[in-house]
Amino acid sequence: MICRRRGLLVVAVWFWSFLGVPVVALFIACIEGVAPTVNGIMGMLSREPYLASYIEFACCGGLPLAVTLLCREDFVIYGLRREGLVKSLLLSSILAVFKITLRLLSGGFRFVSFNLPFPLNLWYAFFGVFAYGPLEVFFVVWLIVNTDRIFGSLERMVSPGLIITVLVFGLSHVVFSPGGGLVNAISVTITFFILGLIYKYTGNSIGPMIAWTLMNGFIPYLVIGCLT
Repeated sequence: MICRRRGLLVVAVWFWSFLGVPVVALFIACIEGVAPTVNGIMGMLSREPYLASYIEFACCGGLPLAVTLLCREDFVIYGLRREGLVKSLLLSSILAVFKITLRLLSGGFRFVSFNLPFPLNLWYAFFGVFAYGPLEVFFVVWLIVNTDRIFGSLERMVSPGLIITVLVFGLSHVVFSPGGGLVNAISVTITFFILGLIYKYTGNSIGPMIAWTLMNGFIPYLVIGCLT
């Protein structure tokens, strides 16, 4: 049964997280009536950045979520539980306050208005928060857990699953967020390594989910843009 083939599922999730981006972007471009070229798609996402939420959902979290539901797994496995919640929230909030303070000191957040009509503005604001916040953390936690299942290292704090997942995910931002460059990719890698350690230590992923939602600079940009 496919649900027992953890190695295959992990490879499939990583494969889709890279290959799926251009596929989904091309699909959106066709629906929007945009030229199916690199320049056409990049121009579309520049003008309507909220559309990238569909790419984020489909390629970074959607598949692990679908696998978890189809395989009827308990979400407790991925840290969605009450146990360890207080520690998870406390440790994650310390990191969030630190990162937000650094961002404010370095120039703060940038905002624009997308002039979206109601109720599309509410939809894209909510969907963007979910896709770039909790779901992104779930994607990472899912990969950590299932990679550690392969290596038999679920009980280890600094485990192969944590190291491999965080390195690949963080450094992939060089490709998928080229505007931020290597510095941003390294920052994301370090941030998710700490969030991964918090999850490993507390067994709870709710704190990291909330913290990342608050720290991810694209979320306030997207939300404010959609609601103004």
